[in-house]
Amino acid sequence: MNTDVEFHIRQNYPWNKLPANVKQSLGNSQREYEKHVLLYSIRNQLRFRCNLVRHVKKDERKYYEELLKYSREHLMLYPYHLSDIMVKGLRITPFSYYIGIMEDIMNSEKSYDSLPNFTAADCLRLLGIGRNQYIDLMNQCRSSKKFFRRKTARDLLPVKPVEISVEPWWVAQTGYITEDDIRICSLAEKSAIDKMIDTGPQLAGSIEYNVVLSLYNKGFIYLDVPISDDSCISVPPLEGFVMNRVQGDYFETLLYKIFVSIDEHTNVSELANVLEIDLGLVKNAVSMYCRLGFALKKGQVINPDQLHPTWRSAPSVNRLKGTMDPQKMLLSWEGGSPVLDAGSSATDTDTTSLEDQDTASVNSLSMPVGHTKRIAFLFDSTLTAFLMMGNLSPNLKSHAVTMFEVGKLSDESLDSFLLELEKVESTAEGEAQRYFDHALTLRNTILFLRYNKDLTSDPEQPNNEIETHQT
Repeated sequence: MNTDVEFHIRQNYPWNKLPANVKQSLGNSQREYEKHVLLYSIRNQLRFRCNLVRHVKKDERKYYEELLKYSREHLMLYPYHLSDIMVKGLRITPFSYYIGIMEDIMNSEKSYDSLPNFTAADCLRLLGIGRNQYIDLMNQCRSSKKFFRRKTARDLLPVKPVEISVEPWWVAQTGYITEDDIRICSLAEKSAIDKMIDTGPQLAGSIEYNVVLSLYNKGFIYLDVPISDDSCISVPPLEGFVMNRVQGDYFETLLYKIFVSIDEHTNVSELANVLEIDLGLVKNAVSMYCRLGFALKKGQVINPDQLHPTWRSAPSVNRLKGTMDPQKMLLSWEGGSPVLDAGSSATDTDTTSLEDQDTASVNSLSMPVGHTKRIAFLFDSTLTAFLMMGNLSPNLKSHAVTMFEVGKLSDESLDSFLLELEKVESTAEGEAQRYFDHALTLRNTILFLRYNKDLTSDPEQPNNEIETHQT
């Protein structure tokens, strides 16, 4: 589609307001322009009521059905920004949407790699189906064809979502609920639904934890991940990211563009201005990162007094699993090499009390936001490949995936990164020695940059702050 045409569609220009040159590029055909408006709107998952498409497509429901059909056929992410329409109006939940996608690719006998990266990550989060599970399902599906009672792909797929990670600051909203649905709800679930209907959306953390999960699994509520103009986020080492293929649709392109530009000290509004991208789109992308667990909202995201008591014993959610409390991760020089201070260990985050962990989740990353000078350390994709290919240390791969996909590691992530590099042994067999040597050289380089006092002119700053960037 012509970029000029796309621009004018995005700016909601009706046919009679188009410049002459744009009309000419469309063969001076209003019908051709309307076809482009509809296609652009569907491809970009635009809302019907506030965009130009409402003047082209009169049937709103049919428009959203076509949008869903296109998104499903092209294996796009579920349009969470349209959840009020998809769940309340069409009763299509993220779970049912991804079940449909999984059924389609299984019936077509496509490989797991056909799923784009972010779509595969969301399928893993909701369906519990990753690469190994998909291969197992395909083997079951093929083997069943040899017997009299054949099982379809749908028969083998899960009937309800796996237990997902829900943050207390997310917002619960009612979906499409019938009287029959209410009859199968418990008293606590009915009470929660009544409250949402009477007083509006509720913070997930203000509702009993198991009730939130149960209502979500039944498809009676959906969860919004609210992002404000002044929200700042941090990207921890990626957990649950699936490296399959890049699709190239509008939202995936946006996700990657913002991924490589995110900074812990730059809020969403400032990021949108820098990238010259619509603020609403940036919020949608950041919301998706937080939903997938690829980003954490910084600062106090919910008042602990608002939490329902059941959240105190809820499983840890969207934690920085591979990172440590910065105060516990201080490195000191002993015996010529940096080691962890006494009393801290690689399992510090796993052995803290549940109450402390919940408080950490509520307060998220409340790190200092002061602007200081940082040293930029550039690396290329060969280095990340070596870190991923070699079985160097248990949790090093998540850092390597972050370096490759996000294109950088922030100073806040370097403590846990160095901790993993410390676990790399100095000797290996054959070709593997090359991977080990690169990891050790990387560790020594970062340590030199970080702890060399000659590189900083600030006597008050004990450690140099470093940003690693991919070239």
